[in-house]
Amino acid sequence: MRKLGCFLLMLGVLGFCGCDRKAPPQSVALPEVKGIKVSLLPYNPAQVVIAEVKASDEVNLVARVEGFLKKRYFHEGSRVKKGALLFEIEPELYQAKVKAAQAKLTRAQVAQKNADTDYRRQRQLLSTKAVSERTFDKVEASKLEADADVKSAEAELEIARKNLSYTRITAPFDGVIGLSNYSEGNLVNAGSGTLATIVKNDVMRVEFSVSELQLLRNLKQKKNAIDNFKFELITQDGKVYPYAGKVSFWDNKVNTGTGTFLIQAEFPNPKGALTAGMFGRIRMTLLKAPKGLIVPLESLAVDQAGEYLYAVSPDGKVSRRNVTIEYRGKDFAVVKSGIKAGDVIIDAGLQHVRPGAKCKVQLHDFKISKVARAGGKQ
Repeated sequence: MRKLGCFLLMLGVLGFCGCDRKAPPQSVALPEVKGIKVSLLPYNPAQVVIAEVKASDEVNLVARVEGFLKKRYFHEGSRVKKGALLFEIEPELYQAKVKAAQAKLTRAQVAQKNADTDYRRQRQLLSTKAVSERTFDKVEASKLEADADVKSAEAELEIARKNLSYTRITAPFDGVIGLSNYSEGNLVNAGSGTLATIVKNDVMRVEFSVSELQLLRNLKQKKNAIDNFKFELITQDGKVYPYAGKVSFWDNKVNTGTGTFLIQAEFPNPKGALTAGMFGRIRMTLLKAPKGLIVPLESLAVDQAGEYLYAVSPDGKVSRRNVTIEYRGKDFAVVKSGIKAGDVIIDAGLQHVRPGAKCKVQLHDFKISKVARAGGKQ
C-alpha cells in the first residue's frame, strides 16, 4: 500500500507540472497575392464612334429649259470628267430664239444710229437758234429711247444664248454618274426633277458625332485642338482604312436635342474603296499620347462607396484606397486620384485579403497591350 501511494503521488506531481507548461507558438501562413507597382505610363484615350461615309461633292443634274432629250452621252455608273457632255436637249427651238434676238438687236442698233445722227444735227441747229428747244427735246428723247431699246435687245440676246447653252448638260466636276432617270425622247423641263446624280469620290467625307462630354474633355472647345488628333476609319469588316483622315468641318454648336457635336473628316479614296452611304467607325486618338497612373482592370473593385483598390504597405499591411477613374481602356484604367506612383496594389487574390490584415505580395510587370496603347479596341 505504501508503494502504491508513492506512485500515485508522483503521477499527480507530474500531471500538475504538465498542465503548467505552455504550448509552443505555431506560425500563421500569410495569404499570397499578386500585385504591381503603379507607375506613369503612356496611353491613348481613344474615342470610337459610329460614322457615315458621304461624297465630298454631289450634284443632281436637272433640266433648266424645256425640250425633248435628244441624246445621252454617258454609260450609267461610269466615271466622267469635268465639262464632259452628259445630256443634250433638242436645241433647234433655242437656236431660232437666238437668231430672233440677234435680229431684234440689229434693228435696235440701226434705229439707235439714226437717232444719234438726228440728235447731233439738231444740237448744232439749236446752238444757232435754228430750231426750237421743244423740237430738240423730242429728238433727245428719241435718242434715249433708241439707246434703251439696244440695251433691252442685248439682254434678250444674252438670255436666248444662255437658254441655248442649257440644252447641253455637262459634268460640273470629275466623278461617278449614277442611273439616268429619263431616256432619250422624253420631254423634260425644270419640273422633271433629277435627270441623274453625279458624285465626287476621289475624296470622301466621313461624318460622325462626339458627345458633349468628349468635346469638353478632349477638344477643349478650341479649334486648334482638333489638329492634335489622328482620325482612322474602321470599315464594317473590322479593318482599318489605309489612309488617315483630316478634319474638314466641325460644327459651331452642340446639338441640344442629342447632346452631340458634329464633325466631318476627309479621307483620300484613290482606289474607290469607299462609297457614299457606307457606315463604319471613326477612331480618334491623340497624336501625342499622355501619361497616367495605369492599373489593370482586374485590380478594381466596387461597392456602394464607389470604386477602390487594395494597396499594400512595405510591411505587407493591406489598406483600401478609394479611387477616381479618369479613363477606362480595354484592359486597363487610368486613375485620377486615390493612389500615387510607386504604390503597390493587388490585382489578383483580392478575395483572400481584407483591410488591416497582412499579406505576401508577388510583384509582376503589367504592360498595356499594343492595341490599348494605340487607342483601345477596334
